[in-house]
Amino acid sequence: MGRNKAVLRLPGSQAGESGPTLVDWAVTRFAAVAAVEEIVVAAGDSGAEAGPVDRGLRVSSALDGPGAGPAAGVLGAARSRPGHRLLVLACDLPLVPVDLLSDLAASGAELAPAATDPGDPRSMNPTCALWTPPALERLAARVEEGDNRLYPLTRCAGLRVEPVDAGRFGDPQDVLLNVNTAADWKRARRLVERSRPLAGAC
Repeated sequence: MGRNKAVLRLPGSQAGESGPTLVDWAVTRFAAVAAVEEIVVAAGDSGAEAGPVDRGLRVSSALDGPGAGPAAGVLGAARSRPGHRLLVLACDLPLVPVDLLSDLAASGAELAPAATDPGDPRSMNPTCALWTPPALERLAARVEEGDNRLYPLTRCAGLRVEPVDAGRFGDPQDVLLNVNTAADWKRARRLVERSRPLAGAC
């Protein structure tokens, strides 16, 4: 979009009011997931910072790990908390509901991505997923070989991958709407405003 998506602001609860940034919105969703014990914001050098959240959860930031793009963020968080399972949510997925994140967190898979069509690996989104140490080790090895892509790991024969159906939580194309263009951002803002009573309950 030509600017830092993490600090884009959603509509406020009152007309004309400035709402939360996308990174704050993601952090608030994590704070509503019972299984989450700590929140790590992998913002690289974007300058995005998250405010405090309820439940007394610690919110900290992590430097990027090796590689580039989402892989660097995931590996940065993994390096800051070695041996932990990571529930990952890219901030440019603003319509992911708390219930979907809770289902991901409860998965027993080594990699559990949300998917618009669980039968199609191409529809799995590893930036909205549960990552465990075996999957993180595979990602680190791929990045060391020069491949920063997350998606090939959803088809890795050596990992137990179990997608979670985003369609159980609404229109999957909305639930996993990825904000990459001005049109996406306009649609996301409209959908967030429309769902505001539900979002307020999170």
